[in-house]
Amino acid sequence: MIRKLLDVDFNHLPKTGVGYFKHFWYASYYNVLLLVTLVLGIIHSVVPFVFAYTPLKIVQKIVADAEKNLTNK
Repeated sequence: MIRKLLDVDFNHLPKTGVGYFKHFWYASYYNVLLLVTLVLGIIHSVVPFVFAYTPLKIVQKIVADAEKNLTNK
């Protein structure tokens, strides 16, 4: 139960076919994008006409990249 809750998969890197440092770079890059999305989303929630679709576009880019990378393995 704890493994499912924490989503622990010790075979994650072999399953994705990516080495540790490449995975580290990708994960860090996407986490920075998500932090930017958070900030822009908060600004948008206060001032709705600013960054109207920017957070959505960033999330769509992350999903598209992840789907592309996962389907190529």
